Amino acid sequence: MRKAKIDQPEIVKIQRLTRPSVFSRYVCWSPLDWKLFATALEEAFPDALYNRHLTIAEEIGAEQPELHLVRSLWDPDLIYPIEMHFDPATKLTIHKGVRWSVSIEGQSWPQIGLGKGAEPTPADDKGPERFKEGLIEIHTAPHHKGHARFARQIYRLLARFTTNERQILVRYPHYEVVPEPPGPPSFGLWIGHDALRWAREDPKRLLAYDWAPMSTRSPDNLGCGYRPRNL
Repeated sequence: MRKAKIDQPEIVKIQRLTRPSVFSRYVCWSPLDWKLFATALEEAFPDALYNRHLTIAEEIGAEQPELHLVRSLWDPDLIYPIEMHFDPATKLTIHKGVRWSVSIEGQSWPQIGLGKGAEPTPADDKGPERFKEGLIEIHTAPHHKGHARFARQIYRLLARFTTNERQILVRYPHYEVVPEPPGPPSFGLWIGHDALRWAREDPKRLLAYDWAPMSTRSPDNLGCGYRPRNL
């Protein structure tokens, strides 16, 4: 596949008490979809840095946790979610407030929060075999036109491996089709091409499954998810 041409973003130091502009996409993808997107991202930004988030246990623990910057999305230290940095001078400083957290000191915009692709969840008492929904968030300097253009380029790259074509929403366990709202044939969830292939292989599989047990309106409804439109 042709290498993506994405402008190197201008580096802007994060300022205290300043809210970033946020550009987000909900995604549902397989490990292969993630691998293809992540590989293209690394090829476009070979000098990027990455770190995992602190876990809840680390945030509330007595000892100061350790967090390291790495240079590859395939580093074994990385677990969901991942922060991507473009400033080569990025530093991670951990400090203690109510909880342990990473200080904004030494960090810059833009930053990208990435949700890794995971294996499907097996069928259980909460739902069928399924892929869950994830999130990509791009944080940029406030109202920065160059960063907004950069975010659009990142999401054009995402569109190589995913689609936001509206799929069929069904309720589980009876697979009752939920009527579509009026509007365009696209929607806010980007589903990986391989995830769609996986769902087409078995009519019971669901994408972006949301477990919502025992609704007062539908007591036997355990949740809902998407089926591919074009089978």
